[in-house]
Amino acid sequence: MKEIQFRNKIAVITGAASGMGLSCAKEFVRLGAKVIMCDVNEQALAAAVAEIGACAIPVVGDVRDYEYAELVAAEAAKHGGADYLIACAGGYEARCLNSMVPFYEQPKEVLDWGLDVNLKGPIYFSRTLMPQMVEKESGVIIMLGSVTGFEGDGVGAMYGTSKSGLFNFVKGLAMAGAPHGVRALCVTPGPVLTRKAMNNMPTLFGRAAEVDELVDVILFMCSDNASFITGTNHVVDGGRLCMYQKTY
Repeated sequence: MKEIQFRNKIAVITGAASGMGLSCAKEFVRLGAKVIMCDVNEQALAAAVAEIGACAIPVVGDVRDYEYAELVAAEAAKHGGADYLIACAGGYEARCLNSMVPFYEQPKEVLDWGLDVNLKGPIYFSRTLMPQMVEKESGVIIMLGSVTGFEGDGVGAMYGTSKSGLFNFVKGLAMAGAPHGVRALCVTPGPVLTRKAMNNMPTLFGRAAEVDELVDVILFMCSDNASFITGTNHVVDGGRLCMYQKTY
């Protein structure tokens, strides 16, 4: 196996001020990359950048805004263009907007938020950054999926809907990018300990994943070791989905 390193590379990470995004940013920098860290939480982003150091570049904004995606692309261009996009920004709309009611009672703004953050945001960033990768004749786009994209959810229905949309979206990106050396794929977690409540979701291993168990997969997929992988969805769920499959 080749050594994983990202020297002189530029990684754009959304949702980078906390959780999976922050862990990805730290690891990319450790392996030699410069990271453009994108998040809507200005205070948390400033603290994250201060912790990581000079190789971290903050760009504050809302992934629901296409002009923000264009601004991030312009920042990436200043540094030679994006080599990687890791789309971590997202959230379960019912929890994030404190609207824990059945789908048929959800206000329109909750539905819009769920679709805009979890689906349109990754699409916007892919659209603005992929031309830089095409020009370089190399690049990797990674979407963060969720097992909810398979399971569905009667409360935060837009979360699962958006994640299942990303499963298909990476196929289109892979088709568009392959002639130019650009790969796209989805890494789909089950419960991950970005929040303690994730321990309440059952898996075959009887626990949630540690964050680094997902980040390690993302790093591998971005590396040259995964150079023949594109257009696919990679489930890292501790066997959760197996628990609900019927056998005949």
